[in-house]
Amino acid sequence: MSGLLSLVKRIRSLQSPPAVPAKEPNALRFGILGAARIGPNALIIPAKSHPDVVVYAVASRDHAKAEAYAKEHSIEKIHSGPNCYQDLVNDPSVDAVYNALPNGLHFEWTMRALEQGKHVLVEKPIADTAAEVEQMVELATSKGLVLLEAVHFIFHPAAQRVKEIVDSGELGSIKRVRSEFAMPSIVSKNAFLKDDVRFNYDLGGGASMDMGVYPLLALRYFTSSDPVNVTKATAIGHAADPARVDRAMYAQFQFPSSVEGETFCDFSMPNWGPFGLFPRMIKWDVVIECERGTVEFFNFPMPHMYHSITVKPHSGQKRVEKSYKFKSGPGEEWWSTYRHQLQAFVDKIRGRTPQAWYEPEASIRQIQCVEKIYAAADMPSRPVSSYFRSSA
Repeated sequence: MSGLLSLVKRIRSLQSPPAVPAKEPNALRFGILGAARIGPNALIIPAKSHPDVVVYAVASRDHAKAEAYAKEHSIEKIHSGPNCYQDLVNDPSVDAVYNALPNGLHFEWTMRALEQGKHVLVEKPIADTAAEVEQMVELATSKGLVLLEAVHFIFHPAAQRVKEIVDSGELGSIKRVRSEFAMPSIVSKNAFLKDDVRFNYDLGGGASMDMGVYPLLALRYFTSSDPVNVTKATAIGHAADPARVDRAMYAQFQFPSSVEGETFCDFSMPNWGPFGLFPRMIKWDVVIECERGTVEFFNFPMPHMYHSITVKPHSGQKRVEKSYKFKSGPGEEWWSTYRHQLQAFVDKIRGRTPQAWYEPEASIRQIQCVEKIYAAADMPSRPVSSYFRSSA
């Protein structure tokens, strides 16, 4: 019962932070590119409990949508119309930009924001191709600006606790890692819009560019390495564009020291059983097999909601851990992965050492892996931005 009460309390606090501090006089002013559904969880709600962050502006081509979004979330300024994105990145009152646009627009509008001297937090994947990310990193570095791909779960205490267990050597060296993130069709049919941009090839759509980012990153994060090779990849095409857009992707990897990796992602797992009567369960776990035991991390993408870390030594007692707060470090038990991420982003901008960080160069290697997955599955990589070609 106490576990259930803690869950309810945590969920309530995620949506309505119990502590809303006064804002600093010179708090960083954020502008949001796109009135996106991810915005509230990823930035707007976390910003409420951060004294050094104000969500100041939002840009949407649809004026009515921008106005409604700003009103709902108490955002002071809106930019709308055909030039709204440029207007936002040009806005002298904006210090940092959160790029929540479709994947295919990440490169152009992150570059334009960096060109205007803005720090940028950009949704994953950071861009559609490795060549684009290289150019983004080069520009951010040359201007001394902070660029962060929103790989939020690695900032949470639970993910770091799992890595701590693995790195401690308690279970010996890693032999194999499996990670999955897949939605049952009964959930996804309500989660995705009919014309969802996540299925649009020209805008960087595909499961590997969305849900697949999580399991791939989990493999790279927990092994502290990058795949040497993608040994196998099998795609299930999306009905609207089966040759180019993956609804699901299964991939196998070879890591250094003969470590094997395996990922699976699916936008819409079909029901099972006679006549497809039974819906499948959400898959969102990581299993790390080591020489002397196994670590299972349940709900690794959103551990702030609920998670479990199950350690199974080959000899000895199984134990289950949970980690919602650092023993020493920033945060409260109710902080989401996004709130921890925002803390790190602001610390980096302010010249402080973040509790954890994801270097932009790691984002290059991440999308290189995605491109290799598509190649192994006989699918094309996502198209390069026209802005990249014109600025190269």
